[in-house]
Amino acid sequence: MIRNVWDKKLFRQISYFLLIAAAIMLLWLLGQKIFSFENLLEAYELKTYDLRVGMATKSRNHNPDVVILAIDDASLEILEDELGRWPWPRDVYVDAIDYLERDGADSIAFDLMFVGQQKGFQDRDLKLAETIGKYDNVYVSMNFDYREDKKNAPDVPDKLSVSLENRSRDIDFSYFSYTYCRLILDEIMEATDKIGFINFRRDPIDKIARKSPTFFEYRGNYYPYLALKLASDYIERHENVDTNKYVITGDNRLLIGNRSLQLDNSGSITINWYGPHYTYEYIPFWKVYKSVLEEGYLKDKIVFIGATAVSLYDIKSTPVSSVYPGVEVQATVFNNILDNRSVKRVSGLTDIIIALVLSFFVAIVIIKIHEPLISSLVSIFILLSYIFLASAILDYYLVWVGIVIQSVFIVLTFAVMFIIKYVLKAKDFEYTYRLATTDGLTELYNHRYFQEKLKENIIIADKNNSCFSIVLIDIDFFKKFNDTYGHQAGDEVLRQVGQVLKRSVKNRDVVARYGGEEMVIILAEADTESAVKIAGRICKTIATKDFNLAEGLVVNVTISLGVGAYPVHGKTSTELIEFADKGLYRAKKNGRNQVGAMEDRVDSSS
Repeated sequence: MIRNVWDKKLFRQISYFLLIAAAIMLLWLLGQKIFSFENLLEAYELKTYDLRVGMATKSRNHNPDVVILAIDDASLEILEDELGRWPWPRDVYVDAIDYLERDGADSIAFDLMFVGQQKGFQDRDLKLAETIGKYDNVYVSMNFDYREDKKNAPDVPDKLSVSLENRSRDIDFSYFSYTYCRLILDEIMEATDKIGFINFRRDPIDKIARKSPTFFEYRGNYYPYLALKLASDYIERHENVDTNKYVITGDNRLLIGNRSLQLDNSGSITINWYGPHYTYEYIPFWKVYKSVLEEGYLKDKIVFIGATAVSLYDIKSTPVSSVYPGVEVQATVFNNILDNRSVKRVSGLTDIIIALVLSFFVAIVIIKIHEPLISSLVSIFILLSYIFLASAILDYYLVWVGIVIQSVFIVLTFAVMFIIKYVLKAKDFEYTYRLATTDGLTELYNHRYFQEKLKENIIIADKNNSCFSIVLIDIDFFKKFNDTYGHQAGDEVLRQVGQVLKRSVKNRDVVARYGGEEMVIILAEADTESAVKIAGRICKTIATKDFNLAEGLVVNVTISLGVGAYPVHGKTSTELIEFADKGLYRAKKNGRNQVGAMEDRVDSSS
């Protein structure tokens, strides 16, 4: 019996959890569709990601061969007398390229755009184009935009486009599809194909730079991000790997030689940051211009040249710093590709599954642990452990699993299961109490409960100077009935007689099985006359009722009844029961199927 009750309880608890999970999922979907709940949670998720990234960068090492030649505030100030105010004459970059080449730099990438000729200095523009074309390791930048003047949108040389095979059903580049291109000097485009594009899109929710584009779509062709172009050529030169064709696999991975980078649906990679700004070695531009560096200092270095001066406003907000030079973003993406270590974010479905699993564990904890304080502490421990685990996974494996959705699910499950637990506890108490006070066969109250209610009614009657009555009932010739039709038929008659008795009295009255075939009713606030009338009505109801038993058997039974009223017929429960029992005896003696004749009890004190 105990095992059966426990199984039912567990089944009920699991059913409640499944209902809760379904309700949470429904609320989640409604929140997404109606209230943009997803955007709110995503905003919090991005903040928790930034916090985790800030802690993780302390243990990550960048490539020491990547350096940044910075056009910083100091260089603008120191070189102002010689070069004038920004922008500088372009022969400055010619000298810088020649210097870096002589010093043995591996690659040179300009995060600067040489747009339009400087009037009166066309010879310098030509010299810059010749110098860039002379070397095969110098890269320059160009960008796209969204101008509405599509008719006059310029063509981009075919040699700058790349071969891209996109096998993914999820990824399209519409987010990075542009209508106009801002061309650099024609002479430079004619001189080299080492041109990458530097458009960058921040997260639309909070304008923080967390992802890097890979390719841009323009007039049906694809063009590479500057860092991607530089990294691909670097890998091809140094590892003898063909990178002329890019492939995006069906599971959203970009293949670059023997490297594989996870992309999101827009074709972006989530950047793996190596530290706060100024992660790489920064060399002020003036030191190269004035040749004050030690000879060979930049040998085999990958040199990114870009503006870091605040006044030139090439600053981005990132998870690791609110002031992050754009040129360092290029360097970081390049470094990610070489390391083959960008961040992979799990799918939304995976986050939901994790949330449901964690919610299930919390639900089990609430169900199994009876002490509220301990179950609360264990639930908090589960939440904190998961947050720590998610942070460790991001730190060591560069896998971004959510925290906010899981936390919301855990808190909701904890709150709802806590409420349900006490509802179940109340129901279990009610069920246990019913088992303790109810007769299993007739579903009437049992003898013990009757005795408790009888004493309770005596106390109330004495307090209020009121009365009540009891009716003692016995099924006539019940033993003979059992012998004739069997005990199962007898049990069914007992059950049906009990149901008739319950329907024949008020809700506040108590109907109980006294023992065997005897039953008893406590009629609240009923005097002798009322009790006799009620007993007579019950007697007639039973006598005229057809009792349908198993296999189509229909029988009739009768009952005998005895009535006792408090305090007229007894001032204790024992005296009252004895009086009703004598009335029942008289009913049987006088032929049954009747209410026993009344004989008023005389008070012993008179």
